[in-house]
Amino acid sequence: MMSVDVDEQIGEFEASASTVFAPLRIRPLRSGPFPNSLRAASAGDVAVTRIRCAPCQVRRTPRLIGSGDRELVKVTMLTAGRGEVEQDGRRCVLTPGDLVNYDTDRPYRLHFPESYDITVVAVPKSLLGGHVDTLASRSAVAVPTSQGVQRVVGGFFRTMTDALGDDTGGLSGDVGRHLTDALVSMVLTELAELRPEPGEDFADRVRAHCLTRLDDPGLTVESVARAHGVSVRYLHKVFAGSPLTLSAWIRRQRLERIRRDLADPVLADRTAAAIAARWGVLDGTHLSRALKAEFGMTAAEIRRTAR
Repeated sequence: MMSVDVDEQIGEFEASASTVFAPLRIRPLRSGPFPNSLRAASAGDVAVTRIRCAPCQVRRTPRLIGSGDRELVKVTMLTAGRGEVEQDGRRCVLTPGDLVNYDTDRPYRLHFPESYDITVVAVPKSLLGGHVDTLASRSAVAVPTSQGVQRVVGGFFRTMTDALGDDTGGLSGDVGRHLTDALVSMVLTELAELRPEPGEDFADRVRAHCLTRLDDPGLTVESVARAHGVSVRYLHKVFAGSPLTLSAWIRRQRLERIRRDLADPVLADRTAAAIAARWGVLDGTHLSRALKAEFGMTAAEIRRTAR
């Protein structure tokens, strides 16, 4: 049971975040104290908020969405920790320096498995004009800020983060308004008009995305394309020069982990089908044949060799 003080910490943080943005539900992922900090400032109609918090899950559920809520596009940059954002059937993994956007008028889920630090720029949809639909189609798509113009956008976010580090006066006056206007313009350019180009950086991001979801039976080339806001045809183009297609690469990664687990004596009491299911392979009918084709041994032979 959490103490009353911890319950109050969570309740106060949830209330503060709901006031700044829109009604939310926040659930801690660990028992014990729930340290958190939320500092917000406004420049015109745009709100800039820095949040530092213990591991938690944040949800905006259909039940919480009301006609009187502010309609916002929230553009977020993670500066420390790890996170996931899910909206409209897409899910992305965030690492420090990544940008992502999501809407308050549709359900979303944020998952932070470790303590994190984020800066959120909440922009009213009324300020975004015709970009709203394009941004909606790219919700929950991570955009790195390590190179090109994205690096400049990342620098703006870090400036905002520093301004909100110690007090809430860092964005007041004309300077704050000009800074925020410039930021919103750059965000629109980089998120609404971004078109990833073929290259190893994007391919590596796709592989990393897949490796974190090998246990998901729904991981397919189609689901990967949706998660990254690109077409299946585009993904095939990205991996055209690779030794394996993306689908074959996912299959091989799963089979390698199944082989490893079959050879692990600690897992000797688990059936081959249970181990395969652990890695997203629910139909084990042809498992031994696939292992034989890939590694020259059936599931039973892998276990015998390990013994």
